[in-house]
Amino acid sequence: MNFKPHATSIILIFFAGVLCAAPITSEQLQFFESKVRPLLADNCYNCHSNKAEKLKGGLYLDHGTTVLSGGDSGPSVIAGDPDKSLLIEAVRYEDPDTQMPPKKKLSDEHIKILEDWVRMGAPWPSEPLPDSEKKLGPKVFDLKKRKSEHWCWQPIAKNNPPQVVFQDWSSDPIDHHILSALEKKGLKPSSPADKNSLIRRVYFDLIGLPPSSEQVSDFLNDGSDVAYEKVVDSLLSSPHFGERWARHWMDLVRYAESCGHEFDYPIPYATEYRDYLIRAFNNDVRYDQFAVEHIAGDLLENPRKNPKDNYNESVIGTGFWHLHEATHAPTDVRGNEVERVDNQIDVFSKTFLGVTVSCARCHDHMFDAISTKDYYALAGYLQSSRRHEAFLDPGNAILSKVNAIKELKSKMDSVSVNSFTQNVSPEKIASYLMASREVINGGQLSEVLKKYKVSELTLNRWIEAVKDPKIKDAEHPLFVWSQFLDADLNLPPAFFDKKMEIVKRKLADQQHQHLESTKDSIKFADFSKGNYKESGWLVQGESFEDAPSKPGEWSQADGKLAIPGRANGGRLGGKLQGVLRSPTFTISHNQIHHRLGARKGGLRIRVIIDGYYMEPYNGLLFGGTRLNDPNTDGHNNWITQGRDLKMYKGHKAHIEYIDHGDGYFDVDEIWFSDRGAPKPGASAIAYKISSNDKIHSVQDLAVAYGWLWKRSINEDVSKMDEDGKRFLAWGIASGIDDKNAENESLKLRGEVSKLCNEVPAPRKVQALCDGTGENEFVLLRGNHRRLGEEVPRRFLTALGGEKVQVPQVGSGRLSLARQVTDANNPLTARVFVNRLWHHLFGRGIVPSTDDFGVLGKSPSNVALLDHLASSFMDDNWSIKRAIKRMVLTKTYQQSSSTNARGSEVDPENILLHRANLKRIQGESIRDSILMISGRMDNKIFCDEGSVPVHVTDFMTGRGRPRGGPLDGKGKRSLYISVKRNFLSPMMLAFDTPVPFSSMGKRTVSNVPAQALIMMNDPFVHEQSVIWAKSFNGAELTVSQIVKQMYMKAFARDPSQLELDTALEFLGKEKVDEQKLTDFAHVIFNTKEFIFLR
Repeated sequence: MNFKPHATSIILIFFAGVLCAAPITSEQLQFFESKVRPLLADNCYNCHSNKAEKLKGGLYLDHGTTVLSGGDSGPSVIAGDPDKSLLIEAVRYEDPDTQMPPKKKLSDEHIKILEDWVRMGAPWPSEPLPDSEKKLGPKVFDLKKRKSEHWCWQPIAKNNPPQVVFQDWSSDPIDHHILSALEKKGLKPSSPADKNSLIRRVYFDLIGLPPSSEQVSDFLNDGSDVAYEKVVDSLLSSPHFGERWARHWMDLVRYAESCGHEFDYPIPYATEYRDYLIRAFNNDVRYDQFAVEHIAGDLLENPRKNPKDNYNESVIGTGFWHLHEATHAPTDVRGNEVERVDNQIDVFSKTFLGVTVSCARCHDHMFDAISTKDYYALAGYLQSSRRHEAFLDPGNAILSKVNAIKELKSKMDSVSVNSFTQNVSPEKIASYLMASREVINGGQLSEVLKKYKVSELTLNRWIEAVKDPKIKDAEHPLFVWSQFLDADLNLPPAFFDKKMEIVKRKLADQQHQHLESTKDSIKFADFSKGNYKESGWLVQGESFEDAPSKPGEWSQADGKLAIPGRANGGRLGGKLQGVLRSPTFTISHNQIHHRLGARKGGLRIRVIIDGYYMEPYNGLLFGGTRLNDPNTDGHNNWITQGRDLKMYKGHKAHIEYIDHGDGYFDVDEIWFSDRGAPKPGASAIAYKISSNDKIHSVQDLAVAYGWLWKRSINEDVSKMDEDGKRFLAWGIASGIDDKNAENESLKLRGEVSKLCNEVPAPRKVQALCDGTGENEFVLLRGNHRRLGEEVPRRFLTALGGEKVQVPQVGSGRLSLARQVTDANNPLTARVFVNRLWHHLFGRGIVPSTDDFGVLGKSPSNVALLDHLASSFMDDNWSIKRAIKRMVLTKTYQQSSSTNARGSEVDPENILLHRANLKRIQGESIRDSILMISGRMDNKIFCDEGSVPVHVTDFMTGRGRPRGGPLDGKGKRSLYISVKRNFLSPMMLAFDTPVPFSSMGKRTVSNVPAQALIMMNDPFVHEQSVIWAKSFNGAELTVSQIVKQMYMKAFARDPSQLELDTALEFLGKEKVDEQKLTDFAHVIFNTKEFIFLR
């Protein structure tokens, strides 16, 4: 990159050196390692790194100091100012003489990553210069040393509470840990908080809402020793508890209901995951179970069921994997997958383990005991898994119908099969073949009936069956017979043999055409043998059952006999839904051919390439990977997917057949080729018959068919050979049974049809499911075009991952989940109790809640953290009991009042010599306004999923959603839709995180935008009016109204000064509604309203 000279380069080089020395935060490191370094490695290092064959422009972009100092043209980056940075100018292509990379401009997304990086000061981790690395040799990654030197990898220690001097303060072990640390510094805990402050604090901490005036009064008037504990218990049992703690968790999993990027397309069923969280927290689901459900809830043999409706709750947890951002138009679909998996690993590892595994994507972690192989070992789990929409069955309504259908259908199928196999003999087959032939060739029906002693009804069916043009297809069981239908019965054997030779040539020609048409092609699937699982196919839902169709099965969806050996979605009726997924394969040909039968409305076919699922939104790049409702009018035809596939040769993919329950579909073969669909071959029956050297006449031919039937058929239909299956299917479908049980079968079919029409649709949720088990390769420098060695799937080596054998079939995620939640894992319990502590006390014992690694903050009290973690596990991982233990401590109940000694010795209150003053989160601020005004809808959950966010005139852009009402229909903020490109301005102002990655610790800012929101937002004004109007008609004095407003807003009475000031403004005699509105607005704008003391 040859930049133009810069006049201030010496000053900037000096300034750059100063900036480079500034400490880098864990968030900045994560952004750099996951976004910036891979981008530079992919696009710049060939020309601008220590490994470049020929360095250009004297510029090295592989170390922080050289990036800032620059090359021949001066500094490449002005830290903090992208608009003045030559690197940014070059990638923006602003100067035609300086455009980098030279061959192709970076995407807007990648340019923004570099701009954001420069804007945050171009942070780069401390590391040796590349040349010094060359002199010293490669840096050794000593995992054992790193693990032994850092506290977070050490086992959780069970410890006794420390001894304290001030024993009368509390007997609680948590308090003893806190008090011991205070006493070592010569400090004492603060006095207890007043009851008004305490009840307001615990209400907001536990349910995110203020207490009502009645609840405050009850607490103040309860002088018992258990008054506070009763309040805590009532809050833990409140349905609003789940709402509050679900919102905390949603920050970790970057919850959103849309994908962001250009058009902000929706994430289907995202609100189902949110509601799952609310139920889980309210039901106090064990945290280890909760974590397992997130990682592998789809794989649990005995999933947790909803206590009311008995549907599978566990599978919903896996939806968190798919709440990431997504683009609808990736030109590099494999690169898109790599970025998606990186985000999933980042969220998974921070949320459950509190470590930044994503920093090991391009190289071994710079500081922690996490290797690049660890990263790609985890990536393999996700490579082996697939996004899907899981089916829930509330009340087992679908299952009960399916069981009833299967029971009746089994009887119905056996009636047809048993009747045919028991009553159709070789002699009868020969007789009916000969009789039907004579009638077709002009014989008198009455004479033929006498001659062959056959049933008229059955003979007429044989005639119709033999006259069917399809029997002239070489694949048909009666193909050879069709070639002799008009042959003379007295044809001499020599002439008959000559004609048979012609038939053999036809068969040979047909087979040759088939082989030629499949030359250089691959037969990917054939459902004629075994079940789906044996051949690597994965089935979901009830539509396809667990195996292809068997001989004699009826397809209820189209009222015909199902062709055996096909993936048939209609055997149990047309309303059942299901998905059939193929094993993973590498795209090697331009076309995929599906031989199937379908009626419009019955099917969607998708080829999922590199796990990319947003193909419906991009017809330009992915239109050919999706077939919507292919229609063959039920006939067995070839359907070809060809457009776009050739662009993705070499990419991994799988096929999905999606039966959405309003049509009919079955498929028997799938071929990959670079030419047209395969031409039909000849049936095995035709070859057997034509090669029989004992057949020298039409009569011999008829007898041969009969004896072929005898050899093929078996009383155990499941053991019938392919000839028997084809013969049986044709015979039952044609109704040629001499003692046909049609009446009984029709009656049963009617009963089955009635049940089929009563099947309800499933409830759908976003989830993860297993795919083909496959390992990932190390991507050198994070570049998916440069493969290193293959890494077996496993957990982190530092946590014993190499010692556990991962199942080869499927992803192995359940094994991963068990290791994450193993009691010997030192991270999982520590990380979670630290999160609880952070939310309740305002600061985590480990302040960097998402990073327990070297770059994170050190714990203020490791012994306390271990006590909390071990107690948590001993108490069956109960979240509610852990919270209760914490809020019942004297530490939690302290006053937030400062004292000189404490401020001097513990200025940041790390030792908790007092309670922290905490600002209420944005959601609770809005919810409090609604509750106080009386507008809140307290009903848990949201009937419509979520209420559309109120869209202001300033919220513009593509994908702009339909705006919701200003007050969100009175629903809690939790239920307002989270559209990535159209986030609530009020929530953003009060630091609700942008849903990009895990954010266990929100920023707590104090900026003018917050005051402006509270002063000017129409929502706040509207609620002020509603609150003031709520006093209309109330027989209250102005003084009583002021006291009620204070109690609602602050959980306390006003002081005499506050009351006098209010009355001076409002007047003492009569309430003026406008003044009362203004007074309400003033209350909303006080600091006390948004802070907890």
